[in-house]
Amino acid sequence: MILGLGRMLLVMLVLLSVVYVSLFFYWRSGVKIRLEEDWVMAGRPGERDAWVAERLVPQARRIRGWLIALVYVLPVTALSVYVYMTN
Repeated sequence: MILGLGRMLLVMLVLLSVVYVSLFFYWRSGVKIRLEEDWVMAGRPGERDAWVAERLVPQARRIRGWLIALVYVLPVTALSVYVYMTN
């Protein structure tokens, strides 16, 4: 029983890692596109890529916490509650 649960958690963590990385890059590309559009619409001087990268870093830090909570903590907690309730 314990080995089966451990194996299931290992597979679950691998799959959740794939979901986390996919969601992070998807979110980051959307924010990058919006920032590039803002740069063009505002007619800002200077290097566009540097301006976008500078504003992308703080937003990436903020979203990592939310993604970790939603992708890792929530499913593992739900699985733990389910296993506890069924036993």
